[in-house]
Amino acid sequence: MRSLLAMTLAFTPGAPGIGDPYFPDDGNGGYDVRHYDLAVGYQPGPGLLTGVATVTAAATQDLSAFDLDLDGLTVRSVDVNGARAAWTRQGGELVVTPARGLPSGSPFTVVVRYDGVPEPIDDPAIGVSGFLRTADGFTVAGEPHAAATWFPVNDHPADKASYTFHVTVPEGTQAVANGRSLGSTTSGGRTTWNWDAAEPMASYLATVTAGRLAMTTYQRDGITFTDAIDGNADRPKWSPRTGGRLLYSGPLTGDTFYRRLTRTVSVPAAGGELSFWANLDTSDTSYLFVEARTAGQDDWTTLPDREGYMRRWAGHLCDGTWPFLAHYVTRQADGSCGPTGTTGEWWADSSYNFGPDDSVQLAFDLAEYAGKDIEISVTYAGQPPAEGEDETRRLGVFLDDLTVPGTATSFEDDGDTLDGWTATPAGASWVSTAAADVPTAGYLIKSSLARQPEYLRFFAKYFGPYPFREAGGIVTAADFGFALETQTRPTYSAGILYSQDFADAIVQHELAHQWFGNNVSLRRWNDIWLNEGFATYAPWLWSEKHGGHSAQETFDSLYGAFAPDDAFWNWPLTDPGPDHATLATDQRGAMVLQVLRNRVGDATFFRILTAWGAKYRGGNATSADFETLAERVSGRDLTALFDAWLHQPGRPTIVR
Repeated sequence: MRSLLAMTLAFTPGAPGIGDPYFPDDGNGGYDVRHYDLAVGYQPGPGLLTGVATVTAAATQDLSAFDLDLDGLTVRSVDVNGARAAWTRQGGELVVTPARGLPSGSPFTVVVRYDGVPEPIDDPAIGVSGFLRTADGFTVAGEPHAAATWFPVNDHPADKASYTFHVTVPEGTQAVANGRSLGSTTSGGRTTWNWDAAEPMASYLATVTAGRLAMTTYQRDGITFTDAIDGNADRPKWSPRTGGRLLYSGPLTGDTFYRRLTRTVSVPAAGGELSFWANLDTSDTSYLFVEARTAGQDDWTTLPDREGYMRRWAGHLCDGTWPFLAHYVTRQADGSCGPTGTTGEWWADSSYNFGPDDSVQLAFDLAEYAGKDIEISVTYAGQPPAEGEDETRRLGVFLDDLTVPGTATSFEDDGDTLDGWTATPAGASWVSTAAADVPTAGYLIKSSLARQPEYLRFFAKYFGPYPFREAGGIVTAADFGFALETQTRPTYSAGILYSQDFADAIVQHELAHQWFGNNVSLRRWNDIWLNEGFATYAPWLWSEKHGGHSAQETFDSLYGAFAPDDAFWNWPLTDPGPDHATLATDQRGAMVLQVLRNRVGDATFFRILTAWGAKYRGGNATSADFETLAERVSGRDLTALFDAWLHQPGRPTIVR
């Protein structure tokens, strides 16, 4: 039996980093966390976070002291196994010295009480992430290290743990986190929302979003889905400039439409102008334009605006849909529309570039009609997209403060909302809409989230059973510009969801991460391709099986797009450097998988993917582990393939 002195001398501090060469300060040595119980309260006004973090762990060496990662915030007290512990702060490290040493193998519990105003991470390489404030709450999202911005943690994927969250926010607001809902309680004007993530989780995947959230819960295929959308992310895109109403082109009920707002105007001898404020959320095959003709004559034309927003491009709008457009456009041999017609010219705009918060004033000079009566129309027309064009069904057009010589209107509900303008077709277009009823852009993400059960069923056929019991998505108003695969419930910054195809692909990508990156996590950040390559490949696979481009076609396009001397190939995929976790890593990782699939065949390839999730379920693995598994399942020597595509820089030669 060791003497007390010998035991004391044997106890040493745990390392202040877990050993990741890319991020040497991340994580800590000397212990393994089993569970985090996080009780946090938040006050939106001052942005104050108060927390009690209870960390249950086991020593992996005889510990005299150990570190937890914590950025900023003020520590009030630290207890270890119920006894007050000494502590110091050293940069992003909370160094804890317990009253007694912790023998190797022994369990211990740390309770840290802390508070402060969390600061986000502003990294030039990855942007803003971590703890991010919103109008009435906050969201947490960031990779590789975000957890330490809001609780004391062993902040590295190599030390996965289970989590319980108790989040207290003002009554009337909600909080959502990873895992299963344990309900909520309200007292004294505050509500505590409780969530439990029972499966092992990397710390950067732990998330909470709080605010005025629209939450929906349902079950499919034995999985409980919870979606939470911040009301500020799903807010009306535009507000009236004058009064309380906008003129809205109306919801689209068909693939083609031609909606006109028309009146006859007497233009003074000195000239005049038509002007209005506009917000466009239109597809690439829909157009806003102004039509004009001298009253009683057939000299129809469209008008350019003073600032040049209207352009002479009409795409394929003249493909026989509306013969009337022959006044302005002529069908060319390639199917496109030339910008001149039988009586006039084509000027129009098509975009979703006047939002979400900005509108533009369009002004049209009427000098050529000076002293004349003219019939003038503000028109919104569109048709289905051609193959390869954006298929997003956009909200449409919003107008306000429409002015012509002699009259102006802001479309208020005063008995004649159009003030002399005529909308055609009647009853289906140009509706005066109250500010509270203006449609929102949330339809994009809602339609993608609605397909989550379908996506999970599809991926389960190729990746193995979905590894968790909960799923869903969080859409936040925090404008950090990315989505993150936060475990069981990915987090999406609303601003990135600008088209339906892209929104669908992003949701597919983040759901695929639940298998690759969440269920099986990397051991060191140099193997980031294991997370991103698989998640990038998933939408390729979906496209292939649903009538889009095949995975091979996508591979061929990428391979041909980047010449051998392009920076895309500059570094080994298994050692991209801490600043190279970029699109190139994602795409090259997916390309490796297609090369492997071609080499071993479909049946074997998908056996490799399902075996990967089964063998390392809930744990960590490396690129070397994947290579070994692929060779074992396929029964083939894949050394040359992996060396060329993973371990060497430069564009590999394709061997068919």
